[in-house]
Amino acid sequence: MSYTVESFLKEFRPYCIRDMKETGILASLTAAQGKVESSNGNSGLTVECNNLFGIKGNYKGRSKKYWTTEYYNGVKKRVLADFRKYPSWQESVNDHSAMFNRMARYKNLRNCQDYEEACINVKKDGYATAPDYTQTLMNFIKKHKLWKWDYEVLKDYPAEKLKTVKLGSDGGGVYLLQMILAGKGYKLDCDGNFGGQTEQCVRAYQQRNNLTIDGIVGQKTWKVLKG
Repeated sequence: MSYTVESFLKEFRPYCIRDMKETGILASLTAAQGKVESSNGNSGLTVECNNLFGIKGNYKGRSKKYWTTEYYNGVKKRVLADFRKYPSWQESVNDHSAMFNRMARYKNLRNCQDYEEACINVKKDGYATAPDYTQTLMNFIKKHKLWKWDYEVLKDYPAEKLKTVKLGSDGGGVYLLQMILAGKGYKLDCDGNFGGQTEQCVRAYQQRNNLTIDGIVGQKTWKVLKG
C-alpha cells in the first residue's frame, strides 16, 4: 500500500508514543525523522527493509545496498552504502532510539522535552548531512502538532521528571502546563508555545500559591501544579 502523510502518521503514532514511554526519546522527533527518512513509509528502503530512519550498517547481520545522497562541505554526492534490514517497523523504531541512548554523541537527546531543541541537536550531533534538516523536522512537527504526542507521555510524568519551561520554550511540556492552567480557570491559548500570555498566567498562579514570581516553571512550580 502507498501511504499519505495522514495515513502514515495514523499508523506510526502508537509506535512513537510507546517508544517514548520506554526510552525517553521524544515521540515528535521520532515521528518527524521517520516521515522525512522514509518518505511517509513509501521509500524503497522502508518497503523492502522496514528501515524507517535511513540507518546504515546491518541489523543482526542483515543489510541491503542502496544509492544515497550525502553532503560533503555542502556539496551533494551520490554514494553506495549498506543499510540495515529489519523484520518490522517496531524493531526499526526500537533500534533508532537505542542508538540515541547508546551513543555518547546523542546524549543531549535523552529525556529532552523541547522538540525544537531536539531537532537542532540531532542535526548538530551528526545524524544527517542535509543543511536544511533541522528546519524540515521543525516545520513538520509544527504543521501536524506532533508535540501533542509528547504530551500524551509527559502528562503522566511526576513533577520531578518534568523539565523547566519558560518564555520561548515549545512542545509537549508547555502544552501540559497550559492544559493544567486552563483546567484551573486561567484563560490562555493551549498551543504548545510558551509566549507572553502563558508567562502572565504562570506569574499569576505563582503569586496565588506563594511561589517565587518569576514566570518560570521549574521543579517547585511543577510540584504544586501537579499536586
